[in-house]
Amino acid sequence: MAEKITEKLKLHLEFIKTHLTKVILGVSGAIVLFILIVFIANSTFPSFFDPPTPPQPTPGWVFTSTVIDIGDQMFDNWLPNDLFWPTALMDNRPNFQLGELMMLNYTVFRLKENLARLRSSDPIDSDCAEAYTLLSNDPLKWIFPSAESRFNKAMDYLKDYRQKLENNQARFSPRADNLSELLTQYVSLLGSLNYNLSRAPGELRLKQVAHPATSSISPPPTPAIPVPASSNPASPIPGQPELETNHVASSEVDDNFYLAQGAAYVLRQMMAAIKVDFQEILEVKKATELVDDIILTLDQSQFEPLIVLNGDIGSITANHSMELHSILENTRQKINNLIVMISQ
Repeated sequence: MAEKITEKLKLHLEFIKTHLTKVILGVSGAIVLFILIVFIANSTFPSFFDPPTPPQPTPGWVFTSTVIDIGDQMFDNWLPNDLFWPTALMDNRPNFQLGELMMLNYTVFRLKENLARLRSSDPIDSDCAEAYTLLSNDPLKWIFPSAESRFNKAMDYLKDYRQKLENNQARFSPRADNLSELLTQYVSLLGSLNYNLSRAPGELRLKQVAHPATSSISPPPTPAIPVPASSNPASPIPGQPELETNHVASSEVDDNFYLAQGAAYVLRQMMAAIKVDFQEILEVKKATELVDDIILTLDQSQFEPLIVLNGDIGSITANHSMELHSILENTRQKINNLIVMISQ
């Protein structure tokens, strides 16, 4: 009798063990599948789109609508301020979105300061001013209020501005000097992004040490940073090249890469909008072809490496940061040429 009870208990325990194992495996598989779906859904980068078509010929409508379309696309799924697993573990697309926001903010600032006014003495459009203020909020804030709630409200203000354009109650001034101011802002931001891209870890560069007697501009004072004695035992010789070591951590290389890519994406879309709303001035200055060339160059910036690598010169591995740097530097030079053309 006791043996039968023991056998039944063993069978019962084995049954529970088998089913418990199946449940654990099933739950684990479901969690893994959920994580994969979330990662795939939030790792998709936006595609380029054609400039929107205005319901009626309205200066500035395409430019403003492009800003709104980019913002709506971006802020509907804002990732940089996520604190919860698993999206909190992602960093590629969040950095891409931060780059988008950076370029969008530069654009709305110029819309507020120049483009939405016929003259510098005119009052600043209230909707554009509110939009810029809201876009300047902390992008990492997740509550009370969240960053995306402020950014979405900024898009609402821009939609109000666009409606005023349609009703002829607001202005958009597509003058050459306003375009030049906007492009100068873009060049400045590209320069900053390219500086970070060029600072791949472990690279050494030659920098020229100016002679104190011939240097006309004194550099600003910098805080004293202790340097190990073995890192630079010899004092730099004026007029001679000196080795300069970069100090970007390997973990930040892909952050800089995707930040620059996000900014390049928005710049490409804004150049397409500029081609429409500044068509008259571009045709007069014979600069339309150059704008097309800038757009084509920026198209090349949206490549997606499986892993962002920074191989040394002569290495069998790629250097994706320097590849993107080359594209953006080419873009920067062409925009500088465009500024010269429209300023003449």
